[in-house]
Amino acid sequence: MNLYRPSNKMLDFQIPLNDLTAHEIIIPNEKMIVGRWNINVNWKYRGEDYLYKKEIVY
Repeated sequence: MNLYRPSNKMLDFQIPLNDLTAHEIIIPNEKMIVGRWNINVNWKYRGEDYLYKKEIVY
């Protein structure tokens, strides 16, 4: 999972998705700065590539 900060690419970071059975992803609060973030999640299932995009305001 990639988190992008449109106003400052130096704040961008990635979180590995190792355990997809957990049904939740915990993002460390110290990594998040107030403002807009773009989240992209890429995965492959049965040979098909998928992409989920979401914009959030933290």
